[in-house]
Amino acid sequence: MKRDVSDLVTWFRRVPALVIGLLFTGLSFTVTAHCQTSDPARDTTDRLRLSPAEKAWLSSHPDITVAGPRSFPPFHYYEKGKLKGISADYAARIAARSGFHQHILADLAWPQVLEKVRRGDIDLIACIAKTAERETYLDFSVPYLAFPLVIVTNANSPFIGGIEDLHGKTLAMVPQTLTQDWLTRDGINFSPLFVQSPLQGLEEVALSRADAIIENLAAATYLIGKNGLANLKIAAPTPYDNYQLYMAVPKGHQELLTIVNKALQALAPEEKSDIRKQWLSVQYDYGIIPDDLFRYIAMVVLFCLGIIFVILFRSRRLSKKAREKIATEKALRESEEKLRNILENSTSMYYSHTPDNQITYISPRCRQILQCEPEEAMVQWTEFVTDNPINLKGFELTKEAVRTGERQPPYEMELLGAKGRKVMVEIRETPVAKNGRTVAIVGSITDITKQKKIEKERKALQHQLVQARKMESIGTLAGGVAHDFNNILGIILGNAQVALLDLPEESPVRSRIDAIQTACARAKEVVLRLLSFSQQTEQGKYSVDPVKLLNDTARLLRASLPSSIEIVCQNIGPIQTINANPTQIQQVLINLCTNAAQAMEPGGGTLNIDLDMVEPQELTMPELSDFSSTGAVRFTIEDTGTGIDPTIQDRIFDPYFTTKEIGRGAGMGLAIVHGIVLNHGGVITVKSEQGGGSVFTVLLPAGPKSPADEGTSVHAENPLGN
Repeated sequence: MKRDVSDLVTWFRRVPALVIGLLFTGLSFTVTAHCQTSDPARDTTDRLRLSPAEKAWLSSHPDITVAGPRSFPPFHYYEKGKLKGISADYAARIAARSGFHQHILADLAWPQVLEKVRRGDIDLIACIAKTAERETYLDFSVPYLAFPLVIVTNANSPFIGGIEDLHGKTLAMVPQTLTQDWLTRDGINFSPLFVQSPLQGLEEVALSRADAIIENLAAATYLIGKNGLANLKIAAPTPYDNYQLYMAVPKGHQELLTIVNKALQALAPEEKSDIRKQWLSVQYDYGIIPDDLFRYIAMVVLFCLGIIFVILFRSRRLSKKAREKIATEKALRESEEKLRNILENSTSMYYSHTPDNQITYISPRCRQILQCEPEEAMVQWTEFVTDNPINLKGFELTKEAVRTGERQPPYEMELLGAKGRKVMVEIRETPVAKNGRTVAIVGSITDITKQKKIEKERKALQHQLVQARKMESIGTLAGGVAHDFNNILGIILGNAQVALLDLPEESPVRSRIDAIQTACARAKEVVLRLLSFSQQTEQGKYSVDPVKLLNDTARLLRASLPSSIEIVCQNIGPIQTINANPTQIQQVLINLCTNAAQAMEPGGGTLNIDLDMVEPQELTMPELSDFSSTGAVRFTIEDTGTGIDPTIQDRIFDPYFTTKEIGRGAGMGLAIVHGIVLNHGGVITVKSEQGGGSVFTVLLPAGPKSPADEGTSVHAENPLGN
């Protein structure tokens, strides 16, 4: 009940302003009509008295192109493609009186009208206000309509008593109108909200998106009444003079201008009154009669009171809907903001695609995962998939989700970013079904590249641990066997030497005992290798120049390997020294190169031996974490042989494991190489493809840089000349 009373009081407060405004409009129209009535020069005949020049001009211009504002009710506007309004009726009467035919350019935006009249495509503008800028290219008729400008606000807005109260407000206005220029000229600081028409401007004020609009009183009352904008009020007048409307012709059309002026003056007051009565709910009188004036005011008051009671509930409903709409829009904006924050800051990438794989949405996380902007990713999602066999399972699960409409378990895929970066991802997706048919797939993608790398390194460390334990066990066994075998060799060699002392010089048996001693010496070398493999013998280490060591080894290889093997040896400097036993490192190189040469038999091939430095930041393998900050020296032995079967690659460093024929190797070469490298704190790795050759890499800790090394560069060289 209190709310109803409050609304009623609000309406009563608005009544005086509305009544005064309507009265002001009526008086303005009355004065204009009265002035025109007292003009003795007006021709009241149905046809105009035209001069010979004017008649000649009309004879050569029977069709006049006419245009005006497309949305300026009730003066000039279009409804369902038909021209309507006060100005349109005036133009029609003028055309009938003057005897020309109107060719109307319908539904043009106001800037287009002004542009076309500049180019001479329009002969007559039926409704326009006069400005200094427009007078540079237009000639204006006598004014035929005048009305005041008022400030219209929402009924619930704070008090506004004039344009000074518009500081800091948001004002709705049509672009390229005089209101903006006038307010700027008067120093009013406001924010414009540009609209397409006065009706749209009033609606923006009704919905509280704009604080006010300055509009002519006649148009405002017409639009408020016709469109039921009951929550608007006329807040205050403006200091600007009555807004006068003219007709205008391009410069140079003086004959048409005089014809239009004569036609306007020829219109009888009754005709003008009929036109206004048709469009405005304001009583027209031919003068000011006090009794009629008070009667008119009473009728308007009663009419307004009736309107108040009729549209009270509609006004409340409209206000409620407006508040609900504003609250809904606010809640929607807040919800969108929350969702946007989640999507833009999540570590996962969210997406949706059609059953035929066309991406319809993707979150901004694609910049990190797919290396492209969201709008660039609106393609078939299969374009981001690599040829990794792991992706086959993902294709099958997606097809199954589309077919059944049921959620499938998570799966992994390898994707290719727009800039060539490959990423491993985990995908969780759900089908969206409508009427029993899958219409979309939505899901999330998480980058698991780092996790996969960590998992791979963990497996590599486990494999190395198992290999190290296995080699430790084999080394212990080999050490025990070597000690026992060494004792036996000592007995044999000692007895052979005693036997030689007892034999005469000419005895034929001495040669056989010498052969026994030679065999024992060779067996002793085997024992030393076994002890070295088991790390039970300590070999002397000192600073060694890897470049010299490589050159010496290459010369030995050239003398021992077949001529069908081309040896290419190069080193890229500067190369730091290593703390090593040169004999053992040379044995490592010779064993690896000999195996490479045997892999290229019988046709031969190319043996590449490279020597270079590896910086500390490049030592990413976990087993290299103990290397010094000076980096590592790297030996790379690459052949063009038959390669190594992948199924036996983790066994090639095991003692006594060999794929060679009986008599060509005992399977100790690579095991000894592995033991020597580990004993020097280094690492040996192999990469091989069957039929594609093999690459063995040996990394040894580099010694400290000497002053001579700084600024020196050892260029690639081939000590063998080939």
